[in-house]
Amino acid sequence: MSPTEGFCAASLIAALLLAAPAAQALPWSKDMVDQPSVKAQEARVDEPEDSVAAKGKEPVTKPKNVSEVVKFRLQAAAEISNPVAPGQRSIDRGEWVYQTHCASCHGAGGSGDGPVGLKYVPPPMDLTTDYVQQQADGQLFYTITHGGVVMPFYRDAIDIEDRWHLINYIKSELKTQ
Repeated sequence: MSPTEGFCAASLIAALLLAAPAAQALPWSKDMVDQPSVKAQEARVDEPEDSVAAKGKEPVTKPKNVSEVVKFRLQAAAEISNPVAPGQRSIDRGEWVYQTHCASCHGAGGSGDGPVGLKYVPPPMDLTTDYVQQQADGQLFYTITHGGVVMPFYRDAIDIEDRWHLINYIKSELKTQ
């Protein structure tokens, strides 16, 4: 190896060793990536029960089989009422929840034509129909909490109170036009 080749090789090795730390992000330079926010379609992680005040117990029972799904959905319709008044603040919050978790399947207007939902068989429910709009709030709450035929459950992704805001939004803003 000639002295020039040796110098080039040593320079290259030194440059690689000096550049390696710069390739790693420093702890303070990635704050925007690791922020404590809920991203769309991301499951929510509850804090340890001893560290923060709990917001409340789930008002519906988790089903173990298909017959319990039907039984509990009808029971929820009869026994659970919406504790959140459908004011503008609730509807605005419900719209945010809808756009974050529901619009990808149910579409911007709730008619079941979202880009993800178009791939499902059967397609997502049209939320503007009388069938949905006339359901009791408790029944809609149960469906959001435990899912439907193709719809996944959202009990871990959407906070209990936000589910009620979502119902207020569905019933006031997604009515049949």
